[in-house]
Amino acid sequence: MQAIIIGAGKVGFSIAQVLASEGHDVTVIEKDEERQKIVEENLDVQTITASGASPVVLEEAGVTQADLLVAVTEMDELNIVSCLMAKQYGVPKTVARVRNPDYVETTRKSEDFSLGVDVAINPERITAMEIVKLLEVPEALKVEYFADGQIQLLELKLTEEASVVGQKLMDINFKHNALIVAIQRQGQIIIPRGDNTLEVGDTVFIVAQTEKMIDVEKLLGKKRASINKVMILGGGRIGYYLARLLEQKKLQVKIIEKDLSKCRAISKKLNTTLVLNGDGTDIDLLKEEGAGEVDLFVTATGNDKLNLLVSLLVKHLGVKKTITVVRRSDYIPLVEEVLDVVVSPRALTTSTILKLVWPQEVLSVSFLSGFKAETLELVVPQRCRHNFKKLKDLKFPRGAILGAIMRDGTAIVPVGDNMIKPHDRVMIFAVPEAIPRLNDFFEVGRWGL
Repeated sequence: MQAIIIGAGKVGFSIAQVLASEGHDVTVIEKDEERQKIVEENLDVQTITASGASPVVLEEAGVTQADLLVAVTEMDELNIVSCLMAKQYGVPKTVARVRNPDYVETTRKSEDFSLGVDVAINPERITAMEIVKLLEVPEALKVEYFADGQIQLLELKLTEEASVVGQKLMDINFKHNALIVAIQRQGQIIIPRGDNTLEVGDTVFIVAQTEKMIDVEKLLGKKRASINKVMILGGGRIGYYLARLLEQKKLQVKIIEKDLSKCRAISKKLNTTLVLNGDGTDIDLLKEEGAGEVDLFVTATGNDKLNLLVSLLVKHLGVKKTITVVRRSDYIPLVEEVLDVVVSPRALTTSTILKLVWPQEVLSVSFLSGFKAETLELVVPQRCRHNFKKLKDLKFPRGAILGAIMRDGTAIVPVGDNMIKPHDRVMIFAVPEAIPRLNDFFEVGRWGL
């Protein structure tokens, strides 16, 4: 596949890095010479120092042969224009990062309304939606759904309260047919076997039927709490989108925002949310507004250091749960050691875009632990040579594990005697280097364009 990436910021760099590592031909267009040099020195891709809105530059980048164009510069208008021009050249798939809600929100109810871009991605809205998903299982670090919502994957950190600590996986009696598909220990992902032993501090990725997961969590020392009161630091786009989604769930929401003009702007667009003009680092303000008593505190400003500081402050005040928005990837491993949940808009945006280039048999892809692992949901092709064979008799690709099967509307957490059959929907957990082996195992194509 030939791909053109316009914009070499953090998202553009990540997309180019993953696509290049998968063996795709990638050209990156970036007008900033410093950013262009960083890409050129670190990635095996072609680079062009210019504006991606120029037809001449697009032609130089090979737009007439491109299968995919992704525009992720800081300017919405440039991203849209670049994609519109790419469509004129016949590029099959175009993706634009569009942050301004005025470009994608309309009062028209027609499904025909379009910017002329195949996919418009709003990082702030994606981030808000991810936070809302986490509200459903507050004790989890990550939540994913498969098989039309019947199967759930949770990322949970084990504490001393977990009765399974010290046990081998083969000895754990999961009454509800759950499966631990991976363990993260000291920053490393382990695809476990029966003789692996769970330890305090391990992060486990566990799969079970959604309706049974709450009982499975008890074995792991987790008790599901309800979220009613939410406080948000930051009245920017993430804060606005999140508050609007929480209003729909009838939750009590407060926003703290230092910029008075932002306060006025979002208060006009929100209905029941209380918007407070103040400094989130002011301990007296946090105490006065009951920050330590809310069920969830979300720090969602555009300043990572401020988000980290205030998350630590409210933890000291006694808040039950924090979600911290962090944009710099190098902060994430450290922050995850001291705070509850960290959400990365960059990682979410990158994974959303990368889903578009997977084989057509792949229904969904999610990236976990900073791209150290992936979950895929795919349809087993008729041509797969492993159909109708028991799992215990298969040599499944190293670094991957089959977590669930959806067949005839029923979700199955598999055991060794289960088979895979044509048209099954299967959920797989894998490390990145196992992906090519999975493609070969299931005999799917290399990309979905």
